[in-house]
Amino acid sequence: MTIRILGAAATTVLVSLVLASAPAFAKTAKDCRKEWQADKAAMQAAHKTEKAYVAECSPPKATAAKTAPAKEDKGGY
Repeated sequence: MTIRILGAAATTVLVSLVLASAPAFAKTAKDCRKEWQADKAAMQAAHKTEKAYVAECSPPKATAAKTAPAKEDKGGY
């Protein structure tokens, strides 16, 4: 029974580490373009443009609105 508990705890820790490091494995637009070029014939046969594939493959970029600090409410009128 102790082995099962330790195994479950180890599995939980490993899964947590993998999920926490997921953004580190995100593909860049450059990586996505290389993939599209490598499989260009199949992509074109599927009617998928390079631009559409790159947008779908790479993570969205942060916008200024998301990264700007929120203004504090000073309580005034």
